[in-house]
Order: sequence, then structure tokens, then C-alpha cells
Amino acid sequence: MICRARVLSLAFVAILIMASPVRAVPPEDGPAFMTDSHGASGVAYTFMELSKVDPKYDKYWKGALDWLLHVAERDQQGRMTWYFSTSAPAGHPNRHINTPGVCHIIRTFFEGYESSKDERYKQAGIAGARMLVEQYAQKKKTPLGTAYGWSHTPRAKGLGFLAGHSHGLGNMMDTILAAHKVEPRDEYLQALKGILINLKLRSKKMESKDGELVLAWPAVRNKQVCETGYCYGQAGIILPLLKLSQELPELKLSDGTTPLLLANANLRYLMSVAQKDGQGYVWHYMRHQKITHNIGYGSGTGGIGWAFLKGAQVNAKENPELAKQCKEYARGAAIYALQRIEKYEGKTLTYAGGDGGFGLCGGSGGAVHFLLQCIEALGDEHPDHVEKLNRAIKAMASIVEASCIELENGTMACPDRPGKQLNLALDYGQTGVCVALAYSGLYLNDKELTTSAIKVADFIVSKAVPEGGGYKFAQYYPIPE
Repeated sequence: MICRARVLSLAFVAILIMASPVRAVPPEDGPAFMTDSHGASGVAYTFMELSKVDPKYDKYWKGALDWLLHVAERDQQGRMTWYFSTSAPAGHPNRHINTPGVCHIIRTFFEGYESSKDERYKQAGIAGARMLVEQYAQKKKTPLGTAYGWSHTPRAKGLGFLAGHSHGLGNMMDTILAAHKVEPRDEYLQALKGILINLKLRSKKMESKDGELVLAWPAVRNKQVCETGYCYGQAGIILPLLKLSQELPELKLSDGTTPLLLANANLRYLMSVAQKDGQGYVWHYMRHQKITHNIGYGSGTGGIGWAFLKGAQVNAKENPELAKQCKEYARGAAIYALQRIEKYEGKTLTYAGGDGGFGLCGGSGGAVHFLLQCIEALGDEHPDHVEKLNRAIKAMASIVEASCIELENGTMACPDRPGKQLNLALDYGQTGVCVALAYSGLYLNDKELTTSAIKVADFIVSKAVPEGGGYKFAQYYPIPE
């Protein structure tokens, strides 16, 4: 077993992954070289993690970041941004600036700076954050002050984003807070305050629970639905709000609204819509559809359980009763995942995302992340569950491993769908597979799983294309004959 501190560090940095699981338009007359979590920044993140297993991967995460420096779009003020695909011709749907994807790139640059102290990476992250706040932000005057919002592309107008992390204000909070930690600026504080104003004004007050405030944020396209998951729903707002409450405790609105007040009101909403399933809990509309059985942390119970674990930690001293309730719902989410894993009859996974996926956002890789956190947070109180969780992590990792195909050059890869293609994305592809196997192998001290993670990493390495002093990676590859 690895030490508990190691498990926590892996869980903490995993928040970077969730920035932008956009499903890309298929390759445009050739390889699609993506910049965000589908391509360069996803590869950079993955190899930063894998370099903890083997430092030979340092050159590849640095190479991916160096390529991102090479393809950055710069304005006269030194601000930076990135096109979603660098290979798409003008007019192609991939030839655009994707704001959530830019967020993922910025935070990956900050991670690269933390790992290497390379000043270029720090300055790139700051230049990107300045572009988000100074150029891309949409502002609206309100009785509480200036509300800040963002849309999917800089050209779109309005306060756009709302619930969720992937395409929501949670993504912006995490990115701007990361920039402020690296280089504090008043403009970042104003933007974070503006996000709180946006959230306060666009929240939907639900039926009060025992006199306590209950709030939720509806989907932008369907005001009747409040999605619950991390990528697109409430959990993706709760986690950044809780982080904000810890790192900037003085931040509040003129009416006294704080990040913690909003987060706790939303946690109560998730409690109110939890559905009992066996001994566990599941939630409707974890992503778009009313009924899903996903256990990943982007579109499933893993992300909701993660929000409850964080809620329990942050409220432990000031609101112990709420913290206790949060732990019980987190445990219920874990039990639901255990039930799904125990009922799974296949030896391999049949679909890259959704109920039987292997990525971090949509499938079993994300479930591994959540179950590791449960062991850390709940193990002392529920030791009887620890062994079950250990078996579940081993089972999921083994199914992911069995879903890979061995290639002639000694590497491994997971088809996007049976017989279709190989995808590099973190959410449903090779980089997500690689990180999930590495996390599992390190935690379980399982050399076989760690070796498999390295084989998948070596497949990604074999696809590196030198350019601009770094390496670029296409998103899709055909399955070798």
C-alpha cells in the first residue's frame, strides 16, 4: 500500500482533468491535433503523473507544454489563447477557440510550473488567465455589483455558463483561483466575486429543508432541469465553491453571501434529490439524461460523492451536523458504485464512456478516483468497507486492463469502441486509461497494473510528433491491423 498522503495528492491533482470533455468533431482530412484535454494538455497532465512512476516521461509533458507555447495565439498586450485544433482548416467546426478547453490548458501550465519551476510555464498560464478575465469575460451590472460570465467561445455574448465544471462556472472559478494563487491580482478577485454574483442571481431557490437555505442551478438549455453531476451539474459548482471558501475566506458579497453559504445550500439540494438504490444512493440527471448508471466522476455518482466528501471536510468544525450528513451521502455514493461493480458481468468494457466506460470523466477510471478518496476519508469510521473498496478498485482496474489490446511494439491501447479507433482524450481515451491504471497500481502496490499503465503511456509516446521545439499528439488513430 502507498501512504495516505500519496492517495490525497493523486486525488487533489485529478481536478485538472475535468476541464473540457467536449466530444470532438471527427478528424478533419487527417489527424486532429488538439490543444486541450483531448490532446496536448491532456498528454502533459498524464505524463506529469506518470513521471512519478518513471522520470523518462518528463521530456514528453514538457514537450507537450512547449508545443502549446509554440501554437499559442498572442495579442499586443501579451495575452495568450489557443485554438481547439491546430490542424483544422478555416471554417471547420474544430477551428475555434473553446473557452473551457483554454481553462484546462492554463491550469496545466500552472501544474507544469509547480513541477519544474520553468518561468515560461508560469507566464503562459498568467497570459492565458488575463485573456479570460480581460477579453473573454462578459460583464453585467446588477444590484449586487458586476456579474461575470463566459460563453463557449469568445464570440458568443451573454452570461453563458452556469452549472457544472466542464462547461460551467466551476471551471472558471478553479482557473482564476489558480492564477490568483500564482500571482495575486485584484482583477482576479473581482472576477471571482463576479462569478459569485452570477451564481447568486441565477440560482433557483428550492423548498427549504428544516429552515435551511436550499439552492440549485438549472441547466442553461432547460430551466426545468437541475443536473447533478460534476461535468454539467451541481457537483461541479460545489467543489470549487468549497475550495474558494477555504483559500479566500474573506470573499463575500454585499448582502453577506459567501462561497460556503452557496455550496452548503447546494449540498442540501443534492441530499433532497438523492434516490435510494439498494444500500446506496444514485441521482437523476447526472448528465443530461434522467436515468443513468454511471459511476465516473464527470457524469456519475463519483463526482457527486466527491462533492459530499469535500463538504464533510470543510464543514467539520463549523457545521458538524451537516458534515455528518455529507459523509453518509458520500458513503451511499460509494456503496452504489460497489453494487454496480459487483453486478458487472463482463470481463472487458464494451463502450468508451457512459455506464461501462474506462475514462476518468465517464467511467471506471473516475470511479477509482472516488473510491480511493472514500478509503482516505471514511476508512477509520467504516473499516468494514475498506476491504470491499480495495476489491472494487482492483476489479475495475483489471477490467480496464483486460479491455486494452496488446500491440506489436509491446505497447497497449484501449479502442474507443470495439473495433473502431484509438482515442487519446482524458475523458474517454488513452490518457484517462493511463492515469487510472497508474493510480490503481500505485495504491494497490500492484506491479502488473503499473506495468500496464507504462505500456499505455508508451503507446502515447510512440505517437509524439516533433514540432516547434516540442511534441504534438493527434486525438484519433486507427487500430493497427
